[in-house]
Amino acid sequence: MKNILLLSLCCLVTFASFAQVPPANQVRASKKGDARSGKPAASRTIRGEIVGKTVIEDSIFFVAGRIDPKYFEGPRPAAKIQNNTFLLATTVPYPQLRRILLQSDKGRRIYRKGAYFLDASTRTMRLDYQAEECQQVEGTTAAEYRNSFIPFFTKARADADCHQRSFDELAWDEASRYDSTLQAYVQTHPASYVALWSLIERFSAFGHSELRESTLALFSASVQASRPWQLAQQDMRQALIKQGAVFPSFRVAGVSQPAQQLQLPKAKYTLVDFWFCRCRPCIESFPALKKLYATYQPQGFEVVSISTDKTAEVPLWQKRIKEYELPWVQYLDENAVAATQLAVYSFPTTFLLDQTGKVVQRNITPEELEKFLAEKLGK
Repeated sequence: MKNILLLSLCCLVTFASFAQVPPANQVRASKKGDARSGKPAASRTIRGEIVGKTVIEDSIFFVAGRIDPKYFEGPRPAAKIQNNTFLLATTVPYPQLRRILLQSDKGRRIYRKGAYFLDASTRTMRLDYQAEECQQVEGTTAAEYRNSFIPFFTKARADADCHQRSFDELAWDEASRYDSTLQAYVQTHPASYVALWSLIERFSAFGHSELRESTLALFSASVQASRPWQLAQQDMRQALIKQGAVFPSFRVAGVSQPAQQLQLPKAKYTLVDFWFCRCRPCIESFPALKKLYATYQPQGFEVVSISTDKTAEVPLWQKRIKEYELPWVQYLDENAVAATQLAVYSFPTTFLLDQTGKVVQRNITPEELEKFLAEKLGK
């Protein structure tokens, strides 16, 4: 699943989030001060060092990663690297999660592995060029991430070693488990900005779920007074696709039909699959999906595929349908107009619906879907 997400993000990182920044009177935290104390955020200089490779000259950018940039105040932090060192001048009004990207990385990746938590106590950091998640960032929030957050998720396991396996990969490999573990962490650490940013990142990547919304409500009053918490609350409330709510209708076109409103089949369960014709992970998912369709379609399972291809790619989309002999209904959301409004940015993105059209789960894995259908529909 992680490969699907990262490849899709690489293709679609330029899309902006559909949600709007709330008016100033809807966000209680000061836009130019500490979100907890109301005091102006002082500019500071963070000293950085790069180890693992000689870097004579480069630039480093502290980017938003999967998160909508509106969650961050001020310009994106950046610095020049000279002889493996840099000085980062920035302001940190509240603890923030950043990802990093080097100038020399551009065109090959959207950010490097590793979570960089910056706060008012951050003075130094060390980046490992080779072991990307073995970064060392000074500060209270970074210490919590390293000493409390990661161990909470990986207790009694051996895969928390940053040299052996990426914690990011662990999170994407066990998506459902990650969300439930995150809620358990917030219950014991309600003032954690590490957990807040992790939740915001999950929402940005995977969208709304009842579990994520209930987790957001568990944070302490001090965190709820912060700008990022209030933006997250507003975005979750305004999400156009919600778990437990009816899947929205929008304009699509058929393979050889004019534009029309999306028509969902009458079925006990329907999988809505967003894809595009050059999406390799999308195409690789077809064999497993065709097998499930052949097994469970007679029992009431249907699939609806919605392509988000650009106008110039429509002929190739039509060719792909024939080439892979896709037996279920196909629609086109040309140029991803509806997908962008619905905050569908990674592909494939799927929504499992019940017979009333309500969303049961987003991005269910083929293994989870097979287990679900076997339990609900049998053979």
